[in-house]
Amino acid sequence: MKGHTRTKWRIIKRLFLFFTTLSVIPLTVLYLITSDHLYRFRQYTYGAISGNGSARQQLLQFRAPIHPPDGAIHHLRLVQHRQHAHDRQYHEHHLRNVKNSTINSQYRLDIDYLKQRMEHRVARLQKKCTEYRLNESKHNYKPKAWEYLIQHEYHLVWCNVFKAASTSWMYNFNLMAGYSPQFLRKTKDVPLQLARQKYPRPSVEKLQEAINESISFIIVRHPFERLVSAYKDKIQYALPNSHHHKLGNRIIQKYRKTVNGKPTTLLKYPTFSEFVNYLLDEIKHPHYEIDMHWVPVTHFCTPCFFHYDVIAKFETLEEDQNYLISIGHLESVIKPQWKNAGKGAHTNDMLMKFFSELDTAQIRGLYDYYRFDFELFGYSAKEYFRD
Repeated sequence: MKGHTRTKWRIIKRLFLFFTTLSVIPLTVLYLITSDHLYRFRQYTYGAISGNGSARQQLLQFRAPIHPPDGAIHHLRLVQHRQHAHDRQYHEHHLRNVKNSTINSQYRLDIDYLKQRMEHRVARLQKKCTEYRLNESKHNYKPKAWEYLIQHEYHLVWCNVFKAASTSWMYNFNLMAGYSPQFLRKTKDVPLQLARQKYPRPSVEKLQEAINESISFIIVRHPFERLVSAYKDKIQYALPNSHHHKLGNRIIQKYRKTVNGKPTTLLKYPTFSEFVNYLLDEIKHPHYEIDMHWVPVTHFCTPCFFHYDVIAKFETLEEDQNYLISIGHLESVIKPQWKNAGKGAHTNDMLMKFFSELDTAQIRGLYDYYRFDFELFGYSAKEYFRD
């Protein structure tokens, strides 16, 4: 009986210990969890102050008061602010790198595209020169180097076509010759005269030699647009008592029509139609020297006798001259500039208004005169002919 009783008490004791232990486990787990969260909280709050410190230093930081002094809070905020600033700077730097990479890629694409554009224009010029046998010297058509400028220091050769960005690039060549921007702004001297003091007119032999070791270029323009620009600048807005002002008076005397003894217009300058009649009469006499502002490029620069690396067009001038500046490494010397000395804008409507004064025979005569400029440089005159 006693043995049975002892066994019974032993079982009760074991059960008591078991349930006691079982009841303590949740409290133990709860304590461990609470301690761990407190540890993590303190580590998060004070660990940022010295993230790369020793274990001993970090342990001391964990023992800091739950409410740190104001100085520590200020320091913590300063560190966090610097970290955010660093992150922002890194982000902006990364974006700049991406942007610059995109710009550089676009730049390479643009350069490749513009290089192909120039190759196409040069190929067309050479093809048409051969087709029309304009690369063969004749008694009345020989290579002319007179109007070219050779920039030996920067290895540039340019034929100065008047009324085709000539003012802008004459300014650039004067800059490269050593004239300061301040001087060029103030001087009353004619830019071409200043340039010729630095760039003597070359012989054909000297020009060919320079072309072989330089970037040669020409800027062209739609022949009819160039003609209208020259008319407006040199005839309509001629300076009083200038050569072109006197020429305008002679044109009026010869070509102005009258009705019952009275002139059909009271304009003090020739109309565009009167100017065209004058020009068409001039070209009937080969011995006459045609004004350089409206003579065809084919005669002025004789482009079929010389090689060009760049054929820029007035219509795409911004892209073309940026390409020229890039391949010539001229960025530190000149900047793309637009210095148009002409008067008024040359919109398509305005051009059509001028040409509406002309009859078909006049337009046909102008086209025949500028025919090779149209052909060599890829321009069309279809829109100027009425159906």
